Amino acid sequence: MRKSIIALVVVALIAVAVPTQLFAAISGAPLKQYECPFLLTSGGQGAGSKMLRLLVNQSKKFTLGTDFFLEDETPARYDYIDSGKYKALVVVMSVTEKGLGASGITIEDEIGYLKKVVEKAQAQNMPIIAVSMEKDARSTIKTNGNERVIDTICPNADWIITIADNNTDGRFTELGKQYNIPVTIIDKPLELVKVLPDIFVK
Repeated sequence: MRKSIIALVVVALIAVAVPTQLFAAISGAPLKQYECPFLLTSGGQGAGSKMLRLLVNQSKKFTLGTDFFLEDETPARYDYIDSGKYKALVVVMSVTEKGLGASGITIEDEIGYLKKVVEKAQAQNMPIIAVSMEKDARSTIKTNGNERVIDTICPNADWIITIADNNTDGRFTELGKQYNIPVTIIDKPLELVKVLPDIFVK
């Protein structure tokens, strides 16, 4: 009898603890909410935007082409923004030489394109969500490509989302304070699968 009571108490404690554990994976500003469809693009031609597309698909709540679309290349992404169809722009910030090379552009080109992306999104009153989700997609050298993309996108963002590993120096927290932008920190990219349906409303 005593063992049964102990077992019940343990089960009850686990049941109470689970929600806390789920929410503990996210800190900082609370989640914001946007309507579908949303446009997903890369800031720097890294693999981050495609990684996020996989997470969006993994949530099993969104249909590519209906609820969201992925377009990394210029000038195609200009056209998607200008269409006025999309309710939010998600920019995943990460620079890779391989990605830039495959696109046939330099980091200077990409920075110029991203400035135009910001300009076009603002013209459409399209909120920009700046995302940093690839571990080590940062550098202590402020002049490197990743830091330049961060400086291009984040000051114009409606919301910043970063994994904890990319904010160990408080870079995104400070940007949020400087530009009065909410910053949400997630422990791992997989946590996004749990919250994406709460962020984007169909």
